[in-house]
Amino acid sequence: MAIASCLMTTTDTIAALTLAVAVVAAVAALGSWRAACNANGAAQTLSRIEQQRLHADLTPHFRCTVVVNEARSTAMLRVHLEGPPGLLSHGTIEITASLRNDNPHRGDGAQLAGAPTPEEVRALIWGPWKFSADGRDDTGRTVAPQQLPIGEWTRYGLPPTTPPPWSTTTTDAWHRDYANEPVRLSITARSKGSEWTVPLEVPVTIETGS
Repeated sequence: MAIASCLMTTTDTIAALTLAVAVVAAVAALGSWRAACNANGAAQTLSRIEQQRLHADLTPHFRCTVVVNEARSTAMLRVHLEGPPGLLSHGTIEITASLRNDNPHRGDGAQLAGAPTPEEVRALIWGPWKFSADGRDDTGRTVAPQQLPIGEWTRYGLPPTTPPPWSTTTTDAWHRDYANEPVRLSITARSKGSEWTVPLEVPVTIETGS
């Protein structure tokens, strides 16, 4: 019996040691897995930060001018894609120009009885000019996309806007209110799966007779 007890004790000891080794190995494996996950997470974070930095560095640079004729009956918007040089390898860049309202909160208020809907208010161009080029949307707010290489320019004709149909403001008063206001643009650029939206405010220059 004593010998059997000793044998059982030895067996138990061996089993306990085996279990302890297995536990230590499992803990080590878990630690390695966590370390690998942490390293992978850190690498993904760094990669994401680097991608965001590169995306920001490649944000297109636009130089825009708006020239209005002396009678203020028409205007010409010129958009020049100046850079950055990092976009040269992209070839042409797709750009889409849109007009922003004078106030981003137009149409945010509650609708009053007999008043236009928020959608109607937001759809109106609250600004002095609209697009007239082929491919524009129904309101003249957005013009059709076009391809533009770095260092090149394009231009758009702009006829004047009119007051909303529900307003008592006259056309002359509407134009006077916006006479010295800049043209508020939003240019969306796309290239190789990347997209940038660049807001701009372009001062107006009056063309005078020579």
